[in-house]
Amino acid sequence: MKKFPFGKKQANGDDDANRSALFGRKGSPAPPSDNPYAQPKAANDPYMNDNNKYAHMTPYQQARANLSDRPAGGLPSRPSPQNGGGAPLSRNDSNYSSASAPPPYSSGQASGGYANDRYGAPSGYGASKYSGSNGYGSGSSARPGGYGGLGRTNSNDTDANRDALFSGARERYDQRETGEQSGAYGASGADSGNSKYGGYGEQRELTEEEKEEVEVDDIKRQIKEERLATKQTAKNILRMVDDANDTATGSLVRVGAQGERLNYTESLIDRGSMSSREAEEGTKKLKSLNRSMFAVHVSNPFTASKRTAEMEQKVLEQNRADRELRESTRKEGYMGNQRMEAAFREIEASQKKTVWQKQSAAERSKYTFEDTPSDNEDEEEIDEALGDISRGLSSLHTKAIVLGNEVDHQNKVIDRIGSKVSVNCTRSPTTDVAFKKQPAVDQPCTEAAKSQESANEVKPDSHKESVPRRLATSGDPLLLKSRKALPIWNYQNEIRAGLRGDNDVLLIVGETGSGKSTQVPQFLCDEPWCRKKKVRLHSDTVNVGGMIAITQPRRVAATTLATRVSREMGTPLGASREGSVGYSVRFDHKVPKGTKIKFLTEGMLLQELLRDPHLRQYSAIIVDEIHERSVDVDLIAGFLKQILSSDKAGRGGVPLKVVIMSATADVEKIQDFFKTPNPSSSVRLLRIKGRQYPVEVKHTTKPVPDIQEALLKQIFDVHLHEPLPGDILAFLTGQEEIEAAQRLIEEYSATLASDVPKLLACPLYGQLSIQAQQDAFQPAKKGFTRKVVLATNIAETSVTVPGVRYVIDCGKAKVKQFRSQLGMESLLAKAISKSSAIQRTGRAGREGPGKCYRLYTSETYDSLKDADLPEILRNDVLSAVLTMKARGINDILSFPLMDFPDIESVEKALIHLHFLGALADDGSITEIGKKLAVFPVSAPYGRVLLAASEPQYDCLLEVIDIIACITSGENIFYQLQSEEVREEAEEYRKELYRREGDILTYLTTMQRYTAENADRIEWCKKRKINIRNMKQALNIRKQLRGICLKEKMLTEAPPPDPQPFIPMSPERATSLLKCFMKGFGTKCALLAPDSSYVTIQGKHVVAIHPSSTLHGQKREAIMFLEHVFTQRSYVKKVSAIQADWIVEALQGH
Repeated sequence: MKKFPFGKKQANGDDDANRSALFGRKGSPAPPSDNPYAQPKAANDPYMNDNNKYAHMTPYQQARANLSDRPAGGLPSRPSPQNGGGAPLSRNDSNYSSASAPPPYSSGQASGGYANDRYGAPSGYGASKYSGSNGYGSGSSARPGGYGGLGRTNSNDTDANRDALFSGARERYDQRETGEQSGAYGASGADSGNSKYGGYGEQRELTEEEKEEVEVDDIKRQIKEERLATKQTAKNILRMVDDANDTATGSLVRVGAQGERLNYTESLIDRGSMSSREAEEGTKKLKSLNRSMFAVHVSNPFTASKRTAEMEQKVLEQNRADRELRESTRKEGYMGNQRMEAAFREIEASQKKTVWQKQSAAERSKYTFEDTPSDNEDEEEIDEALGDISRGLSSLHTKAIVLGNEVDHQNKVIDRIGSKVSVNCTRSPTTDVAFKKQPAVDQPCTEAAKSQESANEVKPDSHKESVPRRLATSGDPLLLKSRKALPIWNYQNEIRAGLRGDNDVLLIVGETGSGKSTQVPQFLCDEPWCRKKKVRLHSDTVNVGGMIAITQPRRVAATTLATRVSREMGTPLGASREGSVGYSVRFDHKVPKGTKIKFLTEGMLLQELLRDPHLRQYSAIIVDEIHERSVDVDLIAGFLKQILSSDKAGRGGVPLKVVIMSATADVEKIQDFFKTPNPSSSVRLLRIKGRQYPVEVKHTTKPVPDIQEALLKQIFDVHLHEPLPGDILAFLTGQEEIEAAQRLIEEYSATLASDVPKLLACPLYGQLSIQAQQDAFQPAKKGFTRKVVLATNIAETSVTVPGVRYVIDCGKAKVKQFRSQLGMESLLAKAISKSSAIQRTGRAGREGPGKCYRLYTSETYDSLKDADLPEILRNDVLSAVLTMKARGINDILSFPLMDFPDIESVEKALIHLHFLGALADDGSITEIGKKLAVFPVSAPYGRVLLAASEPQYDCLLEVIDIIACITSGENIFYQLQSEEVREEAEEYRKELYRREGDILTYLTTMQRYTAENADRIEWCKKRKINIRNMKQALNIRKQLRGICLKEKMLTEAPPPDPQPFIPMSPERATSLLKCFMKGFGTKCALLAPDSSYVTIQGKHVVAIHPSSTLHGQKREAIMFLEHVFTQRSYVKKVSAIQADWIVEALQGH
């Protein structure tokens, strides 16, 4: 039997502190007032009721029996040595030593345990529990104590002892005769009723060993009761877990059945749609045949066969589309069944994988006294139950994940079904009747004001309701709540009223986040003036209007907004299906049949203006983000002003509505620009307040020497010290800086501790693929993760990244600056304007209070310019002049522009276009110029493409590969800083370098990349080539090949990749370089005696850029494609040529 160190008596007969704490001697101090167990009993105290029902139970047992407010199945809390409080005991409490039993419920005071601290009595097992003042028997020292009757009294007389023994027996006999109960074993003398051990004689005091045995027995009993209670609790928990698993399994089965029903419903909708379309086509055909019962239908024998073939082809295409739709729906149903089967297999596997670590026998017997078989059996049952509980919980967790994923998938199916239903079942609104019921919204919205601006300004009138406002709520009901929360929602009627009647121009100034880009086109698409109208033009009947175009400065903005609006309207987004929303950007064109709202980039609208100068397919043009003042948006504004100022004859008399939208705009300048001579038509102004939360702005105390390093430090500082949720938006200067920062963040975040959230870096810049751009707008897939978006100034106003609460502003942006006097372009990171800084700060306050960390001082901010300089005043205007000439603008100086560029820049652009053959001697555009305007590349590259298609060069496919590489991004080759990494990459790059220079190196790189059929990503990694730029180059390559096929520059489609790599011969290399001289003949330089290079135009001293393969070499003449100024005047993309080629290229100029 194990012994507890309960303490020994001291030499003076007193007990030590441990003994006093356990047995509560008479000398124990009074209980503290803050002891919850020493307070007066409450009226509803279950432990202190009148019949003392639970008096025999210790607090430990009471807690296990659910008599206290502590959790069932746990141990009572034990006071700590410091403050008397404590945490609940545990089986493997680290405060316990392996050599000792559980503590005797002692506190820092001498009296504790089972004495007055807990029951409010002055002794341990004495008066409070057994009615004795000395704790072990009657109140007199002369009376028998302890167990009594065994010869121990205060007298040494053996006769007295014997009398005490027999007197106890006699008393018990008398009590049985009289039926009295005076204690557990009878009483002794007059005080027998107060004696616990009376009846055998006078009580005696227990020996130390007997006291220990009593305590050991009591604790063993408690442990056994605890074990039994734990076993029962484990069984109860296991039963609940099994019930939860059964419920989850049933839910999974029901969800699977629901998925099958949804799939069946979708298939029925598909069939119904096909039948409805066939019925509609049959009805149209019947109407055309039965216009009159006397009609005589005579078919044209010359066109009958053609019409029949067209109809058959249309039927075949429709049947093919129907078949693909049915197959897609069937495949979706099959994949759903496969998912459910895989889910149940995963659940079964998870149950097998879960292993419960049983406790060892030594661990189980850590606080036991004797290892009895029953104890071991109980412990084994507890361990088995815990193992079953663990496996059950693991299975339940897996089922919950599967159930959540399946519900998400079915929600998407429901959305898809809703979209199909809305497309097939939505009727056209009865606008004629509707407008009879609405208030007279054509009345002036404001009273006469003192200034012209206030007279034209549209004031909000939220009390007026109309049916078009109700129509704006159609679509996805799940997104309707968020739409109604937008500030612009209450301005629907004012926006519509601003374009009714003779009002053709509306200026909307709204803060970031007001909802302009997504809601305004939806408000206007159901207006009467937005319907398609048939008019006669030049004896032909044509359709005018029916669609709204909304321009965006960047591809990512156009695609993102189109996706959002299509969801809000509940319409599919795809080129092969009917819908109401589409988009058109470079490399991607999705405009469904019946599109009413079309998002497109500014460059795409300019291309459409070349094909259709009057924009007949549109009822309205919405110019968004005009404050950015790009060259393209300035040209669009000028062309729109011309259309508005004309007599509308080119549109059959149908007016074109124009909406100008901006977050920060020069209102007076725009109003003056679009002002027309017609007094009845004015530029209406509508101001909309944004939804902005407070943002705390923090500046650095001193200038930052290394922006990249400071930005990374700030990112991790925010990540480690700011709470979730809350993503980070960091503004950098360009693609190279973003990709470098992304690599470092991924490397550093992998070393974070496990209890720190993960950090996901997402790039966002203009050259990024559409799919990669969409990743920046999606929430992090893993729950315990923070997202950091590394963006250029594309994220200032064009798009909104959801979830951002923290913005880090580097204060810089890469700006192109063309120096017309030197004929070169610089691309430098320059300080942003105050307007840009404010826009960046506002990104942190879109969804809640945020913070903006500016990596520059407040003094630097005060010194910034108020606004950025328009691009047309600082960029090369060569492409702008070519666009105006192709549009038919002969007098460039008379073209309406909000800001006109420098005359010298325009003159140099005209001279350059004349050199390229785009302009005749009289300044009119030539056939070459018209073709150059079609290509989505700059005019010099377009001229090279035209020359490459000529028989004397015959290198069009090679030139397309080179131009695709050059225009895909800043540089396809990474600039390597580490000497070791550079040496390793150079070994792989040797096969790409050509002695002729960079142009042939680009060609070799593209050809070897497309010939790689195993792993292109690994191929790029070894050579340290930018994989994103190479993918972008493939897109440009595909687009240019398509244009060349359309323009008959290619006679047949090129063979698909991969094709074997065949090195270009020196002769063909010479021919290819001469072809490039057609577009870049003026960008040549000759070697000077001092080993420098001097340009032939302007006589500027230049150096070959370190990124060129010809860096450090001396050639008699070089041709360069770019002339930039960074730290010095550099030429980039350099190739070696012969001096006499320059004379040949410049002949006749």
